[in-house]
Amino acid sequence: MIRVSSAIAPQETTTPAVVVRARVFGESDKIVTFLTRDLGKVTGIAKGAKRSKRRFVNVLEPFTHVSLRLRQRPASDLAFISACELLDAPRSFTLDLQKFAYASYILELTDRMIRGREAGPETYELVRDALGLLERSAPEPGLLRGFELHLLGLTGYEPSLDRCRRCGTALAAVDAVYAQPARGGLLCARCRGDGRTYVISRATLERLTLLQRASFAAADARDFVLQPGVAAEARALLRSFFAAAVTFPLASEQLLDER
Repeated sequence: MIRVSSAIAPQETTTPAVVVRARVFGESDKIVTFLTRDLGKVTGIAKGAKRSKRRFVNVLEPFTHVSLRLRQRPASDLAFISACELLDAPRSFTLDLQKFAYASYILELTDRMIRGREAGPETYELVRDALGLLERSAPEPGLLRGFELHLLGLTGYEPSLDRCRRCGTALAAVDAVYAQPARGGLLCARCRGDGRTYVISRATLERLTLLQRASFAAADARDFVLQPGVAAEARALLRSFFAAAVTFPLASEQLLDER
């Protein structure tokens, strides 16, 4: 008697995705991590990708936007990548080192903040649109700060920029606003306590509030422009908001600091 296996073969899935990182595996394969619209963050193996002249030509590089076809394997965290079709490949990142540094930071921070397949389509859209805006605009520091704020919101760490983290007092009604790096929040004078705190300027808070609502689908980055003093203060403040989830510095920050 011929036995028919009851096991169901894994089905192939096609989803748009952004390539986050890739590395060579063995003599001819590649291990690639994608941020996808439908499956969250997925890592898979592309067999023969290093030598491929048809299926994987120029589609497995970081920043590339692709239509990904893959087969998930129940017994493995590593998916099998069947094919990739190029949707968009930002060209300016290879010609402008500052843009390359910005784009690298966007992907590295996302990779650190997203664990497994927990990301929804909103995170994919944020990364896709942020890279798209960077491709067609000047590399403004405010673009990174806006991205950080949106990513914090999507990963459950959204900071309150208008109320004291401890007592809920509206910060617009107090004389001074304090940042407390250890708690990653903003405090009024009454709640600042004995821990290390420092004053945050009104100009910085106002710009960050606007960046929380700014759209990465805009034609250019004019809504993300920050004055130098505000940009430096905003970077330090947002780093404290990420402290609970990310250990700084990121590798890509070395490139940013060199620019």
